[in-house]
Amino acid sequence: MISAFKALKDEEYQALIEAVPLIAILIGGADNDIDLNEKAWAEKIVKIRSYSNHFDLKPYYKDVDAQYSELFEKFLKSLSKDPDVRSREISKKLKAINDIFIKLNMRTASQLYSSFIAYAEQIARASGGILRMMSVSKEESLWIGLPMIDPIFYEELDEEE
Repeated sequence: MISAFKALKDEEYQALIEAVPLIAILIGGADNDIDLNEKAWAEKIVKIRSYSNHFDLKPYYKDVDAQYSELFEKFLKSLSKDPDVRSREISKKLKAINDIFIKLNMRTASQLYSSFIAYAEQIARASGGILRMMSVSKEESLWIGLPMIDPIFYEELDEEE
């Protein structure tokens, strides 16, 4: 396991990996339509993050990338087809991440939280609107900030010499 995540059990780390496709389904499916643009863009973001990301998270996103497509399809088939029910199911799963975040060092948890929020925003803006402006639907806007995950902020202060 990646050193930044060594404090976690295997199933906790797996839950963090599963969070990414769950976020994609939550945001992309909030308006009852996971369109091809949102699905393709969500997968592309994961691929980009697996080789171009903060050092602590790059190995994590490599692990996500290796399982992403399979997990996305698995969740899409197993979760409710009703968008409201599905959103509540995903919200409950993502809420469990709060208990995992407290086991990570603050810097890693903050980076992961920020990456989840940015990911949700990028998916919401992936389709619709004019030149992707005003493209976030009312349903997506309810979930885009991932309200079920407690915010974690960490600022690295430069050491004074």
